[in-house]
Amino acid sequence: MIAFTLITLFVAGVFTLGIYKIVHAMEDELLSQEMGAKLSLIVANPVRSDDTLKKLGLHLFSADTPADPNISKYLVNLKPGFTEVEASPYSYYFYRQTIDGQDYILVQDQSMYEDGFERNLFIALKSGVLLIVLLGVLVGWLLARQIISPIIRLSEVFSRRKLDALGEESIASKFSQDEIGRLAQAFEDAYASIKDALWRERLFTSDVSHEFRSGLMIISSSCELLMQTREKGTPDYERVERIARASVELQQLIESLLIVARAEYTAINPAKTQTLEHIAQDAFNRWQPGFQEKGIVFNLLTKHASESRLFNADLLLTALSNLLKNALNYTHSGKVEIVIDQTSISVVDTGIGIDFDQQGQVLKPFIRGNALPLDGLGMGLSLIQRICQNQGWQLSFFSEPGRGSTFTINL
Repeated sequence: MIAFTLITLFVAGVFTLGIYKIVHAMEDELLSQEMGAKLSLIVANPVRSDDTLKKLGLHLFSADTPADPNISKYLVNLKPGFTEVEASPYSYYFYRQTIDGQDYILVQDQSMYEDGFERNLFIALKSGVLLIVLLGVLVGWLLARQIISPIIRLSEVFSRRKLDALGEESIASKFSQDEIGRLAQAFEDAYASIKDALWRERLFTSDVSHEFRSGLMIISSSCELLMQTREKGTPDYERVERIARASVELQQLIESLLIVARAEYTAINPAKTQTLEHIAQDAFNRWQPGFQEKGIVFNLLTKHASESRLFNADLLLTALSNLLKNALNYTHSGKVEIVIDQTSISVVDTGIGIDFDQQGQVLKPFIRGNALPLDGLGMGLSLIQRICQNQGWQLSFFSEPGRGSTFTINL
């Protein structure tokens, strides 16, 4: 709209200036012809009255006629033909011609006429420019509205559509077969492709989780039966108990992965909530054998406990397990501690730490430390980060290469 208005203003200005120049050029040409004809008539008719000429606003000067003091100063170096002289508040037209060897100068006083003409011409041109600009603004607004309105409508239609809605009416059918219609069709095709991919992924995750759960339930029930037929403390009982514990951990991991795979915030299931101390104790019991086997001191410290607050046990236990797994893998000696505070829980180790150039990348997917030749895809810390984002927690860490790391989940 602004561009259209500026173009209109430029074109109107150029045309106005051209009209003004053309009017003055035509005026000079016509006046030159008119005054030449008047001078010829006056010279051809020697019987004339100076008073009569003055009443007509004319003055005639020749070599033997004294000049008017108000006009004589403009006669010096006056060129032959028509000349216009404007000297406010006076305006004169001069016409100089030699007839039969006699030099004549005809002067016409145009002060009143010129002032009125110039004023009226200026008002007319200014009014015309203003009218054209206003018309340009109106046309530009209507044109912009006509062009933008289908785009706005297209945006509104897509903003109201949800990805999980099925059987919706085609958006492209609501628009004409022009550029906007083709744009709507392109959006519709991309939207359908994304929706189809999400739907297939949702079916895949549902099928995989169902099959995993079925298999894990069989493993868990089988372990319970085997544990009933064996005495506690025997090697067979410990092996079966380890399988059962791994099955439970895998079930919790599957639940956590399904929860963080959803884009929206997942409300806490009251049936799967525990206190922070209980979750930390569970994680401590699970990982203590691994640290004892590696000869690393493993402690659980409580600074300020909050008994009343409950958390999603599967998610927080999965996050703690991943932190403890990293601490176990990257700590050769020293100790690892779980530190419980009133609003946070931390895992502190004396391991190899994280290089400074890697600390800005370790929370991203598929990024892992290269200090040890460990197997893995570098998804542990990324999973913890996604769990924290899902539950509104904050993950932070401090690490010094060669001195260890501290990972804190602010709850």
